[in-house]
Amino acid sequence: MPERICWIDDIDYHESDAALRAIYDQVLSANGQLDNLYRGFSLSAQTILPADNLYKAALHHNSNVLAKVFAELVGTYVAVLARCEYAIAHHGQNFISLSEDETRASQILDDLCSAEISACGSRKEVCALEYVRKLCVHPSQMERADIEALRAIGWNDAEISELVQVVAMFSYFVRVINGVGIELGDEKLGFY
Repeated sequence: MPERICWIDDIDYHESDAALRAIYDQVLSANGQLDNLYRGFSLSAQTILPADNLYKAALHHNSNVLAKVFAELVGTYVAVLARCEYAIAHHGQNFISLSEDETRASQILDDLCSAEISACGSRKEVCALEYVRKLCVHPSQMERADIEALRAIGWNDAEISELVQVVAMFSYFVRVINGVGIELGDEKLGFY
């Protein structure tokens, strides 16, 4: 019997029926791994493909204007704010892999985790991270001035739209992960 990967029942790839296996086959990682994330979705299998499609659209679509490395940093910060170790591990690794300076990227992640975002990039990037924090922690307090502050420092509306999509998508995933206790286990970290 496969090792438990979350607090609720889940269905391993090798225990799945034909319908679930067909879904799993569509979300396998490049190395053929079924991430524990999607095993944790298995009792609501109808949500796996829409969730995966949203993830790919928000982070990996070729028409995205937000830099991938910054999108991964934003996703990791959402995970940090939610204390979601699973997403921190995966997307922190993605941020490091996409960064030109892995040592600096590791320091930025340490700063995020200790709530010291002032040195986590350029003033423009830090302003966006402040926006991310407010959207995650106090969503009802968002106002037009928050968008205007992003525009004033150089973010365009397409980048802001994608920024919000990344925050919203990660907010969904970290709640699923934390809500059912999905664990890393021995899966390979990161996408890159």
